[in-house]
Formats: sequence, C-alpha cells, structure tokens
Amino acid sequence: MKNGYRVMDSDLHTMEPDGLWETYLEEPFRKFAPKFLRGTENAPNQPVIKIGDLELGEMSKRPRTAAVGKDLHQRAFARHPHYDVAHARGYDAESHVVAMDIEGIDVGILYGTRGRQVQMHDDHDPEVAAALARAHNNWTHDYCQYDPARLKFAAQLSFHGIPGAITEARRAVRELGAVAVIGNPNPINGRHIHDPAFEPLWSAIEELGVPIGFHPTGQSSLRDDIARRYLDTPNGRVIGVAGRNPIEHMMAFGSMAAGGVLERHPALRCAFLEGTCGWLPWYLWRLDEAWEKFGPGSDVQISQLPSQYFFRQCYIATDADEKPLRQVIEAIGDDSIVVSTDYPHSDGLFPHAIEEFIALEGVSEKTKQKILWDNCARLYQLT
Repeated sequence: MKNGYRVMDSDLHTMEPDGLWETYLEEPFRKFAPKFLRGTENAPNQPVIKIGDLELGEMSKRPRTAAVGKDLHQRAFARHPHYDVAHARGYDAESHVVAMDIEGIDVGILYGTRGRQVQMHDDHDPEVAAALARAHNNWTHDYCQYDPARLKFAAQLSFHGIPGAITEARRAVRELGAVAVIGNPNPINGRHIHDPAFEPLWSAIEELGVPIGFHPTGQSSLRDDIARRYLDTPNGRVIGVAGRNPIEHMMAFGSMAAGGVLERHPALRCAFLEGTCGWLPWYLWRLDEAWEKFGPGSDVQISQLPSQYFFRQCYIATDADEKPLRQVIEAIGDDSIVVSTDYPHSDGLFPHAIEEFIALEGVSEKTKQKILWDNCARLYQLT
C-alpha cells in the first residue's frame, strides 16, 4: 500500500536474463536463442538483439540515439540504490518484489521487456516467433511462482502466425494462469489488427475471458513504426519517443473500434498501456467525427460510434505524473483508467511514481483509489 491506497500496477515489467531462451526454448528452435550485444555506447539494459540473421534495436544500433539511452540509464540509476542491487541480481523475482515494496505496489501485472522486443521484426519465421513467445511465457510463469499472489503476468503472443497465437493464448491462460495476453499495436508485414485474418484470434481471446493489453516497444525494428521516421535526424529519439506510443495506440484503437473488431466481439476487453491518456478525449471526438462523415460509405459497418466501444470495452493507462489526467477525467470519467509505473525501465519514475500520482492536483481521493486499484482489478478480473 501507499499512503493508505491499495495499488495494482497495470503494466509492470521484468528485465529478463540473457540466457532465458537458451534455457527455455525447445528443440529445434534453440539455435534461434537471442543474443544480446552491448557496446560501450549502449546502456546495459538497451542492447542490440540478434536472432539468427536478424538484428533488432534501431535506437541501440545508432551512436547518437544509443548515447541518449545511456545518459537516461545513468540518471535513473542515480535516483535510488535499488537499481544497482536489482541489476546485480539480474532483476530476479526477489529484487522485483522488493522494488514493489519500495514503490508501494501490492500487485503487479508483468508485461515483460525482452519478450515483446524479440517479436518486433517483420521477417521472423512464424514458427520461430511462436517458439520465442512460448519460451518467454514459460519463464514468466516460473518467475511469478516466487510470490504468485503479487506477481501476475500477461502472455506474449506472436502476431506473425495467427494459428500459433491462438494455440499459445489458450495454453498460457488455461495452463500457465496468464491474466491477459499482449497485443502489438503496429502492423506486422503490413497486416493491421482489424485484418480479417485476426478474427479467429479475437474470438479465442474473447472466449478465454482475458483482456488483450496493447503495448508498443522501443525497438523501432518493425518497418511500420512511427519513430523510424526520426531515427537519423537531430534529436530523433526525443521526437520519436514522444510520438510513437500515443500515435500507435490511436491507430490500434481505430482498428479495433472503427475497423469493426469490437462490434463483432462485444465481450473482448482491450487495454492501451504505456501510451499516456491525454490524447484520448480528443481522439474519441476525432474518430467519431470521421465516422459520421466517411463511415456511411465504408465497406464495414458498425452500429455505434467508435467512442462508444471504448466506454463499453476498453481501458487506458495514465502515466503516474500525467498532469492532464484531471482534464481526461472531466471529459470521459474515471471508470476506464488504470496506472502503471514502468519499473524497471529507465524512463520510469521509480521509486516515486505512486507518490507523484497521489500528489496530482485536481483528482479526488475516490478517483485515485479507482485508478490505483479498482479499475485495474476489474480489467484483469482479480476482484
């Protein structure tokens, strides 16, 4: 607890060990175990990832953007000695729970770090990508056994092959106890998430009764990634990071709502995580306006305005220090907002994230309790 508030982090992260896939990949896929390449220009937690002949980590490959990440890493570690402790312990489960105690988090939903990153290349063989996801989910399940009452996890899926994603979603939820599955908002190989090929996956997740948490990554190794526009420009990391997550989430919600997915799957719950929430009221209005003008002549019809699907089926995460939150609450209410701290990532606010959230002005105590616990518990059905 923190200052009398129960706290559930909607999107806490692990920092997985380099040897995870070498240990957990089954044959014949072990030869594709990712290798993590760290140079003097890179932050230790932002390596280039090599999988077979593929290299991931566009920000880490370029000296000017790698230097920005290294500087951020150093400033984060200077904030609290636990960073050094956790790093020395390989970010194991024990150090993770200690970090939760320091921050005041009662329950964390783990979304991983490397588990998402290793999926972020269009040219993965679907069978290899599916094997990488299975190995990661097995490791995360074992990680959570340190304190299963406090550590829950969202299962990684590979969107490169839909049949494999369906199989893994069912296995991860029914056998491993995952409380959500992770969705990538970007297109992979040009296929958007409202493409008809995804329909069997949405049906399977709807049947499982768990939410899909959409979460971008910082790799920029997918061909369709908004931050790729700025990779080789001055201050490109600043511009790319500021825009990527919110914009990718806008497009993902547009696919799910205006693309007809939520119309066809009324029991499917979606969360849009680590992309801030300040953009949401404007975009709901904008998408509704676009539907009123262009929807009647479109090939896929929906029975409600796009914004209505958000209120019926969706949640969004606020950053702990997001000052526009008060305006968001005035516009859309407080029933669909959750919070995350982003530990142990360098751009998080550990160990002061929850303190900063509680100190936000213009947000009532009742609303803070809903965002810190009630809404998240309802999203993940952990009531």
